[in-house]
Amino acid sequence: LSFTVNSPIDKHYNFSININLNKADFFTSGNSQSLTTNLGFGAINHEYMQESILDFNSSKKKRYVRMDLEGLFIEEPPAKPPFTLNINLGLFNNLNQEKGTQLRTWIDKIYSLSDDPNIDGLIIDLGSVRAGFSKRSEMRNALEVFQESGKRIIVYASKGISNMDYYLVSLADKIFINEYTGINLKGLNMEVTFIRGLLDTLDIVPEVFRVNYNGKSYKTAADQLLNRKMSDEMKENYGDLLSDLFEIYLNSLQNNRTNWTREEAVNIVNNGPYMVPEDAISSNLADSIMYPDQFESYLKQLNNKNISIIEWEDFNSTTKYETNWATPIKEKIAIIYAVGGIISGKSNPSPSGSTLMGDETIIKSIKDARKNKDIKAIILRIDSGGGSALASDQMWREIYKTTQSTNKDHKPFIASMSDVAASGGYYIACQADTILANKSTITGSIGVIGSRLNMSQLLNKWGIRSDVIKYGEYSDFATGSRLANQQELIKIQNSIDDVYTKFKNRVKNGRKNINKEDNLDIVAMGRVFSGLSAKENISIPLVDINGGLHDAIEVAKTAANIKDKHIEIVEFPQANNSFKHFTSSFDSHNYYNKWKFIFQTLPEEFETLEYLPVLLNNQTQTIIPYKITID
Repeated sequence: LSFTVNSPIDKHYNFSININLNKADFFTSGNSQSLTTNLGFGAINHEYMQESILDFNSSKKKRYVRMDLEGLFIEEPPAKPPFTLNINLGLFNNLNQEKGTQLRTWIDKIYSLSDDPNIDGLIIDLGSVRAGFSKRSEMRNALEVFQESGKRIIVYASKGISNMDYYLVSLADKIFINEYTGINLKGLNMEVTFIRGLLDTLDIVPEVFRVNYNGKSYKTAADQLLNRKMSDEMKENYGDLLSDLFEIYLNSLQNNRTNWTREEAVNIVNNGPYMVPEDAISSNLADSIMYPDQFESYLKQLNNKNISIIEWEDFNSTTKYETNWATPIKEKIAIIYAVGGIISGKSNPSPSGSTLMGDETIIKSIKDARKNKDIKAIILRIDSGGGSALASDQMWREIYKTTQSTNKDHKPFIASMSDVAASGGYYIACQADTILANKSTITGSIGVIGSRLNMSQLLNKWGIRSDVIKYGEYSDFATGSRLANQQELIKIQNSIDDVYTKFKNRVKNGRKNINKEDNLDIVAMGRVFSGLSAKENISIPLVDINGGLHDAIEVAKTAANIKDKHIEIVEFPQANNSFKHFTSSFDSHNYYNKWKFIFQTLPEEFETLEYLPVLLNNQTQTIIPYKITID
């Protein structure tokens, strides 16, 4: 509703009342949408363009958004079960998985705050953040954008600050910690536990098959079983990786609020951890020690007591005044989340994200996105250390079809790497038109391995023996009742080498900057790299651009010739809330999913159990050697 008043002195005033129905949709199949209304009043002097006397945002108060920064950050939207099923499990009854925070939507909200002229700062109540190095890098970059827009960041940590949490918030204008806490700043290290000595005492023999070049192999997934200490190849490769990550870590300290030199940053790290709060203050890691009530008093005193605090959950970045009856149609880009250990079958989405990436789920997502004419480009967001070589190749095939110009449905395909995109995770990225990785992403690991623990000697020691009747020379091929013989070793190694050759060919044919005559072994053989080195520091680059998911979106827009600033993101795999889908999660190949939530209540060391379905599927593996955690 609007009308115009012509004043006697020929000044034109337009008054308007707008009611925004916010895309009210009353007839969507299977869903009910709530009606949201925004009511706004405004007055504009067209001659002088003066600020309206009815502008409710004209207060001189400083407006800060306050948020709790803690918990698990994941790539996918947290999965929502269609209904609650009560199962009596005694001690474990009524346990629920933690609901993760989606990284992309969190960053989008930080960007919205950065663009909002009515927001002056951010207050962060820091807890314990659970995210990999690369996810933290994207979060920190978003906070830098917020700060560069002229806004302040204030951090309060009532429980102290961990090593990697300080990396995340060290740029803040003010950092306050509680009494009896500290800052656990101490640098990075890698520690590997070897169990070969234990296996020898038990007469358990590790049988390992992997690629090698001139007698060397960097595919060190089974070194914990084979060796009693780090091999030279492991020390070399993982030493280079950790060196890259440490430089990124140091750079964050150099670019924090104190602007230390590199030498000063190194000295600060070498003098850590700062377990006494006064030591953290004297080293300029924090500003002051405050009890929670003192911090609340400090906030009230900001801007001469003229401050307004908005809770994170209450901030709405949508436009307050909408002049159109319907929102303009936006161009669409698909993001497919490829998360977890790679298996044949279906993924296992949950409130805390997927731990298994099923080829059937990802292939369907790629097909759906490719055949949807409204979707102009596809981004594959990868957070995986690999798994089944067979399943990796099935997904590669669908990506290959999507990128071929001879396919009428082909469209730009971008790979965006999160914390890890290695081995099978790199396999499914190599065919993309463009590969982006954060500098702190762990990638590469182009190699193949097969392994098992042979317990025949242990069983024989205790009088347990097997006898065999067979027809066919190799009908008992690789039986676990004995060690593999020479003919079996040759056949298994030939299979490993065949998969490795095909892996290299996929990379050579998929990457435009790699020639077929290039010796890919010099960057393969299971070597892992940081995203920084994968682009800059190796002779055959495996990554095209250093950047995060939002950079990948911009690349996709350019590739699809999308000019509009605002687009619509369509996320895959898409939720299926049908009863059939719910009950299918209880079939045999997903049997593990029923019990996964139990392990989430156990210590962090048991997270390795989530990879058991990947390791115990009797398939050749393209998998990164370890789960690398930086804390």
